[in-house]
Formats: sequence, C-alpha cells, structure tokens
Amino acid sequence: MTEKDFEDIICKYPELIEEGLMLDGRQVRMYGRRIDILFKDRFERKLIVELIAGPIKDGHIGHILSYEGLLLTVDDPSLRVMLVGTEVPPNVQKSLDYHSIAWKEITFSFLKGFLQDKQDESFSFLFEEELPVKTDIVIQQNFKLIENTNIVAVKDVIIKPEILVSRLKASENYKSFQSILYLKIGNEEKAKEILEKNIGKLNHEHLKEVLKLVDEPYPYTDNGKIVKRPWFVNLLNKPNTKSLFSVNVEKINEWFSELRNEKLPINKRIDNLLADPYKIKGISVGFITLMFYLLDKENNLIWFRPQHNGLKIMYPEIEEFKPCGSNYLLFNEAAKKFAKKFDFEHSELDWIFSVGLKNT
Repeated sequence: MTEKDFEDIICKYPELIEEGLMLDGRQVRMYGRRIDILFKDRFERKLIVELIAGPIKDGHIGHILSYEGLLLTVDDPSLRVMLVGTEVPPNVQKSLDYHSIAWKEITFSFLKGFLQDKQDESFSFLFEEELPVKTDIVIQQNFKLIENTNIVAVKDVIIKPEILVSRLKASENYKSFQSILYLKIGNEEKAKEILEKNIGKLNHEHLKEVLKLVDEPYPYTDNGKIVKRPWFVNLLNKPNTKSLFSVNVEKINEWFSELRNEKLPINKRIDNLLADPYKIKGISVGFITLMFYLLDKENNLIWFRPQHNGLKIMYPEIEEFKPCGSNYLLFNEAAKKFAKKFDFEHSELDWIFSVGLKNT
C-alpha cells in the first residue's frame, strides 16, 4: 500500500482517525511546508495529519517536531498535529507520548476489515491474497540415454521449494558465503553511515568510499573454487558509474534528496530518478535500489535483472523484469515474503537470488 492509497482511504473515511472530522484539504502548503491532509475537527480546530504507510520511525518524530516549532510561531494556538501510521512500534509510542505528540495506529488488517464492513470494493486491489510459493518447481535437465545410439532427451525434475532451500543451506557455497557475511554487513553499515552523515553535502569522494565498501571482493567458495571478485561486478563497474563522478555535486545532492523524499512513494521516486531532470547517465535501477537498501535494508531490497530472475524460481507468477517503480514493488514484497518464510536475512538475498538458487 502506497501513502497515496492510505491517504485516499483516510480522506474518504476520516472517522478512522476520530469522529467529527471534516476534510479541509490534502497535499496543501501551510507555513512553508507541504502537509498530507488538513481536517477540521468537531470544535472547528485545524488538524494536520502526517501519514506513514508503514511503521512510524524515529525520523518521523523529528519531522513532526519541526512542525511544532513552526506552529509555535503562528497565531493559531488551537491547531493540532497528529502522526498516523499503519504500525507504531512500542518504543516509538513511548517517544511520541514523551513528546506529547498525538498518534494513531491503523493497521493493514484493521483497514481490510473496516472496508469489508463498509462493503467498499474500490480498495480491494490492496488486499489481494499473497503470492503463493509455487508448490513444485519444475527444472528441465538434458541427459543422454546411451543404448545403441545416443539419444538426447529432456526430463522434468520436480523439486519442492522447501527441499531446494534446504539444499541451498546445506551447500558448501552457502556455508562459504556465510563465513564472509559479517564482512559484507559491516561494510554496508559503514556505507550507510557515510551516506546519512553527509546527506545534503555529499561529494565524489564520499560516493567512491561507499562503492568501495559495498563492492569489496570478499573471498568465498564458488563450486569448489576460491573466488575473489567485485561483489556487484557489472552493476558498479566504471562504465555504469563513470557519469556519477563527472556530474557536479549539486546534481548529486539533488538526486539523493529525491531518493529520500518520503513524501513520495518509493515507486514514484524510482521513476523520477530514472527520468529528467534527476536522471544521471549510466545510473540504473540497480544502483538506485542499492542506495535504498543501504539506507533502509529492513524495507527495501536490491533489485536488478539477475535478482529478479532468481526470485522467479520461487515465485514464477511475478512479472518479467522491467526497470520501473511499479515492477520493483512486486519484486520487493515477494522477496521480503521469501526471506520471512525461509528465515533469511535481507543481507543474504542479493547472493541467494543472483547465485545461490540458480547454482543449487
């Protein structure tokens, strides 16, 4: 569910927040800021609502506190501000209560039941059944039947997904990958720290250090041979990132500002970054989603063609790879379900989808 979907539902049914609200505007500018929704409550007071289609995080608290700083300077003491999310973790609830910030948790399952009670089918596309893991995986193998003559035949080998994953986890390749996983995670955390510390003032040296960290050639076993090559190989090689280091730092920081623009759903941000005026030559959807992953790997996974094709082994129903925002959403949700079902860390998935499943 995107924030626009969430906004559409709340604007149609403001009683989800509280009784007596009247819609006064959406995506409007107030006090120099764009706000999600503006209501009037039953006492004629203005209520500013900031929506988060997902868990409310610590960063959202700072965002809403900045609003309060603005509101203290305006001549409208009755104006109210509220954070509304589909998940409010207990630690965040404590912080919000400590700062006396109004909040509301409206879970995805509650929304589904509410809309069913209203017999409103206009949002039914948001609650379609989860993609099932394919019951059987059919792998075609060529082999020779040697009798009087050599006959090449094709045989269908039926493998349960659980067995495939079990074989993957038992493989020497996976065990070797596990031995260097801590190095990979450590480098990703260092890269994240560089990005977060320098957002708004990033330069070419910062980006070179980030790419050096995530592309480190870790030594691991690949089908019995010790290999040591750049981790992402073609994704981050010089032809693809050359333009990144030739554009000025203002362009780079505008690009990252759009990447982190949480006012827009992630699919819209991806489409914007692939088009003018933000587009940087040679920077693909793989690079974009790598940056999303580094900044928030809990919610956003790396995505490029080999990743997509690897996931299709388990979820053949997903669409073919197409580098656009809507296609990423399908991949991202299916990949997270796969990780949860088979107990994988998100940091493992780039190797599993690109190499592990195919080799197994």
